[in-house]
Amino acid sequence: MQLRALQAKLDDIQKLGATLVAISPEVPDDSLTENEINNMDFTVVSDQDAKVASQYGVAWEVPEFLMEHMRVDRGLDLKKINNGNANVLPIPTTFILGTDGIVKWNYVNVDYRTRSEPDEIIEVLKNLS
Repeated sequence: MQLRALQAKLDDIQKLGATLVAISPEVPDDSLTENEINNMDFTVVSDQDAKVASQYGVAWEVPEFLMEHMRVDRGLDLKKINNGNANVLPIPTTFILGTDGIVKWNYVNVDYRTRSEPDEIIEVLKNLS
């Protein structure tokens, strides 16, 4: 859903001089096919080992009791969703970097169901211009 929402606002983002790159630990699922992801007008990068997330300080080690809760109570198999990586995951984050590579703004929320909204990203980009 997040990728589709970003795709819908991509023209607005690009008009503000920004380049969009999405990074995800997940393998494609039934919500978007691999072909749909490949046809996005922005780059989608796989970070299944969470190395990029670790470099930005937004990776965390999932304790075994929580992996069990996700598997049993939530019906989510983190190993399957993340192609074998279940114990180190990224915290959902949006970064806006300047042309100097420095993070100018970020949105971080440990609740994986909550993400920054594309309109919020656009507003921040306008304010940074």
